[in-house]
Amino acid sequence: MKSRDEVEKAAHVLGDDRWNVWMKCGVHNWQALPQTDSGEHYCPNCCTIWTRDGAIQNVPTMPISLR
Repeated sequence: MKSRDEVEKAAHVLGDDRWNVWMKCGVHNWQALPQTDSGEHYCPNCCTIWTRDGAIQNVPTMPISLR
């Protein structure tokens, strides 16, 4: 089981590519995704984290080159 910190670090490593990965993931069934050791759900592909009630905690930012 990953910690929230590990998921956040992975999201940071993806950098601008995280936006593209997130867009390819499509709509998530967040309740079916794995959980961190503190109980949040996360997508192992795009590193998005959801609270226990389904609020996204770290929406990726669209890179400036795509705006």
